[in-house]
Amino acid sequence: MPADLDLIILGGGCAGLSLGLRLAENPGSCRRVMILESRKRYANDRTWCFWRLAPHRFDAVIRHQWSQVAVSSAHQSVVADCGKTPYQMLASEDFYDQACRLVHASDTVSLMLDTPFHGEAKRVGSYWQLDTARGPVTANVVIDTRPPATAVDDVLLWQSFSGQEIRCDAAPFDTSTVQLMDFAAESHDELRFTYLLPMSPERALVETTVFGTQPHNAAALAARQLRAVEKYCGGALYEVHRTESGILPMGWRTRRAMSKGSFVSAGIMHGGARPASGYAFQRIQRWASDAARTLRGGDVPKPHQADPLPTRTMDRLLLKALRARPDLGPQLFTDLFWHADPARIIRFLSDKGTLADHLAMIGALPARPFLGAVFSGRTRASASGAA
Repeated sequence: MPADLDLIILGGGCAGLSLGLRLAENPGSCRRVMILESRKRYANDRTWCFWRLAPHRFDAVIRHQWSQVAVSSAHQSVVADCGKTPYQMLASEDFYDQACRLVHASDTVSLMLDTPFHGEAKRVGSYWQLDTARGPVTANVVIDTRPPATAVDDVLLWQSFSGQEIRCDAAPFDTSTVQLMDFAAESHDELRFTYLLPMSPERALVETTVFGTQPHNAAALAARQLRAVEKYCGGALYEVHRTESGILPMGWRTRRAMSKGSFVSAGIMHGGARPASGYAFQRIQRWASDAARTLRGGDVPKPHQADPLPTRTMDRLLLKALRARPDLGPQLFTDLFWHADPARIIRFLSDKGTLADHLAMIGALPARPFLGAVFSGRTRASASGAA
């Protein structure tokens, strides 16, 4: 007895919809696809940003782009030119609209909103069976993009953020430059900074971000977020038009394999986010293109592939340094942008770095505090283990 479907995608977020829209455009032999999404409707709940290294399918719906990014601390401010590879902003509602329009027009891909799936997929012969709120369904392949249950200590660092898109009754924002990192006063337990996307002189997304060993929800960041908004508005009155928040893993201390044969795990919590930065959108788009190509040919796609060894090594060293000495974060990042060629930094953060780019990143970092933080953290861990 054949399965009902060729493919079930669990989760209709960035990864699930990105794969669905590609299969809607060109299904090949993967012609019976269902996306199960727990949300009743989509909202403008995310902002994805990235450097435009090449033309891409979302060029037409990019809302804003900038030719400069800045990194600032109490002691130094660095502005990097990125005019040749502008920093772009994609609103999630525009992504959702484009993806849903293509999926709804397809006769091979269906999107089932308000259909959560909380159970386990069961192997029945050669296919998978899922018991959903709409009844049981079977498929040859399952791709699970939902976040798994994760212990706090499984992750090297957590990136927590809470942002508000605001409109002021004055014009306090410089629209030429993104504040990539505006560091708060040094902290000995976590790294804190503000991320500012100025969309007009009166309107901006102001976002409080924390790198730390513990995740923080929006309520826990509310006081810091209020201070950040008031700082940038300079006393002007403002209105909040929308909010967004999230928690991302930055490197895994221990990682269990979630994929098994024709059951594949993908998305933000399964390797879709860059460990050292949290950038995810472009990585997910590359995975979705590869996965769709494989499915069109009748094969099972692979999960997100591990980064090349130089990238993994550099990311892990940076995360270990920030975990051991978060107070050094402002110096590490301002030195990086001060000493390294912006084009190299952009390629590195966009998963396009060469070996020369990686070596340049290492050379731009302050060697003594960077290596000292890494090895002091390792020494403490070894001493703890010996004890």
